[in-house]
Amino acid sequence: MRCPSCGSDHCHIIEEVESHQKGFGFFKGCCGYLILGPIGWLCGLCGMGDSHTSKKAFWICNQCGRKFRV
Repeated sequence: MRCPSCGSDHCHIIEEVESHQKGFGFFKGCCGYLILGPIGWLCGLCGMGDSHTSKKAFWICNQCGRKFRV
């Protein structure tokens, strides 16, 4: 792989991983409280802990340090 910036052949691939996790849903908790009373606050816990992971692959040039995708 050639770097589009400097034209060097010395590039390597890197994979980045991002992970996001949900917390307490305040809006769900408020709606649950209005409908079910104090126990309804537990509705805010629905969906808590669901995680989303995404992966992206990039090339990085060892000469100039540019990060690019192909």
